Amino acid sequence: MSVTSHRRRVGKRPAYPISVLAVAMATGLVMVLGTSVATVSAASGGVLSPRRVGEAPAPGRAVRLGRLAPSTAMHVDVVLQPRDPAALASYAADVSTPGNALYRHWIAPGQFAARFGPTPAAIRAVTASLRSAGLRVGQISGDHLSLPVSATAGAVARAFSLGFNRYRMPSGRVAYANTQAPLFADTIAGYVQGVIGLDSLYRPQRLGLQRVRLTHSLRSSAPSPHSDTGGPQPCAAAKTTGAEDGAYTADQLASSYRFSSLYGAGDEGAGITVALFELEPNLPTDISAYQSCYGTSASVGYTTVDGGAQPGTGPGEGEAALDIEDVIGLAPKAAIDVYQGPNSGTGAYDTYNAIIGADKAKVISTSWGLCEPEAGSSTISAENTLFEEAATQGQSVFAAAGDSGSEDCGDGDDSLAVDDPASQPYVTGVGGTEMTALGPPPTQQVWNESAVGGGAGGGGISSSHVMPSYQSGAPASLNVINADSSGSPCGAASGSYCREVPDVSADADPYSGYVIYYDGSWTAIGGTSAAAPLWAAFMGLTDASSSCGGEAIGFANPALYRAAASAYSADFNDITSGDNDYTGTNDGLYPAGTGYDMASGLGTPNGAGLAGTLCGEGAISNTVTVTNPGTQTTTMGTAVSLQISGTDSGGLALSYSATGLPAGLSISSSGLVSGSPTTAGSSAVTVTAKDSTGASASAGFSWVVNAQSGCPAAQLLGNPGFESGNKIWATTPGVILSNAEAAGVEVAQAGKYFAWLDGYGIPHTDTLSQRVTVPVQCPTATLSYYQHIDSTEHSSAAVDTLKLEVLNSSGTVLQTLSTYSNLNANSGYKLITVNMSAYAGETITIKWTGVETDIGAGTTDFCIDTTAFNVS
Repeated sequence: MSVTSHRRRVGKRPAYPISVLAVAMATGLVMVLGTSVATVSAASGGVLSPRRVGEAPAPGRAVRLGRLAPSTAMHVDVVLQPRDPAALASYAADVSTPGNALYRHWIAPGQFAARFGPTPAAIRAVTASLRSAGLRVGQISGDHLSLPVSATAGAVARAFSLGFNRYRMPSGRVAYANTQAPLFADTIAGYVQGVIGLDSLYRPQRLGLQRVRLTHSLRSSAPSPHSDTGGPQPCAAAKTTGAEDGAYTADQLASSYRFSSLYGAGDEGAGITVALFELEPNLPTDISAYQSCYGTSASVGYTTVDGGAQPGTGPGEGEAALDIEDVIGLAPKAAIDVYQGPNSGTGAYDTYNAIIGADKAKVISTSWGLCEPEAGSSTISAENTLFEEAATQGQSVFAAAGDSGSEDCGDGDDSLAVDDPASQPYVTGVGGTEMTALGPPPTQQVWNESAVGGGAGGGGISSSHVMPSYQSGAPASLNVINADSSGSPCGAASGSYCREVPDVSADADPYSGYVIYYDGSWTAIGGTSAAAPLWAAFMGLTDASSSCGGEAIGFANPALYRAAASAYSADFNDITSGDNDYTGTNDGLYPAGTGYDMASGLGTPNGAGLAGTLCGEGAISNTVTVTNPGTQTTTMGTAVSLQISGTDSGGLALSYSATGLPAGLSISSSGLVSGSPTTAGSSAVTVTAKDSTGASASAGFSWVVNAQSGCPAAQLLGNPGFESGNKIWATTPGVILSNAEAAGVEVAQAGKYFAWLDGYGIPHTDTLSQRVTVPVQCPTATLSYYQHIDSTEHSSAAVDTLKLEVLNSSGTVLQTLSTYSNLNANSGYKLITVNMSAYAGETITIKWTGVETDIGAGTTDFCIDTTAFNVS
């Protein structure tokens, strides 16, 4: 069969019909990503109407300096939509909500892209369009949500039909910004959330404030007592600094917030990993000095993102040191992963993506933020998807709510605003208090040092997010919906409200702050950036506690509001004094009050009660059933394909195992029994199905294998022509597809389905494999298949390859049967046959692996169809 080479793999929905695209590019009538005029599609008879995605930033009080030089190097992220945003949001809420059947049923590590990421067709379409517009596309992120793009400003401007201006910011810094939102063809605009990095006007700010010693005292300077909490104890130097500056050491904070009961039960966070988001470096020697003082040996590792924190910033400004030491002092046996990225256009998003995509830390803390009006809708939307991803994976995220009170944008802007990402619906926003006596319970009020310019805890009403159900569904006694609630800032529907911030709080006033070791000496520091890692440390202790048994709480807000509704006084310290109107221009918004308020949230933690309450929420017990397939009778050497089925009352996926299967048969985790029995006899088989909560069920049956002389001629592969779709074969996502899904760019050799490896035009690996048991009595075995290769690579070297291998049952490669590359491109399908007689009597896996390197700046498609494994 002859196949026309279309030279660009775009999957289910190509950016444009290929013939139209070729004509349009040749005549200069259209750009792939966007165009200022509609382009008529001859193939469809309709009009492709390009549309802009996102928005252009408002430069505010910045002074325009002129156009940005077209030669300026730019790095942007094209952020893709998840395949079903509603399904993702629903699952993120369900797994985080106590009482839901899916509560704490996190998806397995590495499964997000396949389950919720954009479809392979969407990725191909957007990638092809970006490359065709002259942009260089890097490796897609692990969750498949972000495509990094590099080009000059001129190339980016042409590709997205926009311009760039330079501005002088009020601080004197020179920045640039796009004049319009990026333009995309209508066929791919729906796949895109936005483009991050098109401007440099605003950057996330660290939310920590170093204490400035005053000639007068803001509160009693009498030394606070130290008590043996059972946790780390400070050295004399740390105690002295605390007494001189009126700040607290880790043991005092732990005592005040009643972490002592957790320490007394032997819980210091062992087995839990806390990830810290940082956009500045720190001195490892500072951390070592702190640990030496407290006698701790916490594991602290560093991961750099996009080259790490920007060079030339020395030890930073104390933010990273504060975050790391805060967690060490309160959860000394937790492992700490410090993620350091640049404070650049894409640095913050890429760093969050790296933390969440790795899915190693179940607790995440960030002490960096930007007020919502400056963060921009594209960034806020893209972050929201990332934090939904974190929720599905059981990750708790704590974010500082800001240090400029209810007027979060600061710098003379008196308008009400809250901080991103603390305002994100899937993030726990942490506000600030001033603690004037340790207690316990501590004596606290809302942090607001407007009199001396010392900062105030952030909080208020989001202009970007509607009120999530854990707030709107809270009982009236908590006062979440109160006289200051509103639906106007976020444009909520009539009768609904906007998201309120913060959710919780902790000591943040630098004048009742935290004693840390920074830049070679002890000092006192505060800010909500200290309160966020305190809560992260508490969550690490909670996850590691005997009550939770090492099971993560995950996204904490639904459980926190539920705990407050059921046992408020036992789990929280209520803050009822003060407000966070830092500038004094907003009539004292927002005042503290009984229960919830937008200055202190639900209050500060009472660790002795709250940890047990959060752990005790638990998951609903599920029931698993397995359908008994009945007695099975087969003949030795004959291929078997038996699907075991089961159900789970919670709707969870089941993992299958079996004992007693006849020799030559095995069961996959999805419940498919396959292979060819090699020995005659009767076996007692037990199959078991288990869900992620540990609930399981089994079924037992007999399996009789009859002897047969000679070799029964047979074809051993299941679904050999792929006509049953993506069944039996093990593949990476998007490999087996129909002619319709491929949009005619590639087609099957026969029938409607085929296997298509690679063709993305970016560094990528695809695999296709199936396990086969070769009867021992069959002297002849042959593997055959049809293969077709398309390539537009510009390299004369073999830069994209397709390898066929044989693996044993343990996954070890026994033999490489063949290797093809872009140099073997052909105009149609070619029949390939391989002698497999050497593997008689063995259970093997045949596996194709396609690898694209992107070295030649082109694409290579490897197509396979009509396979057969014949024995005789």
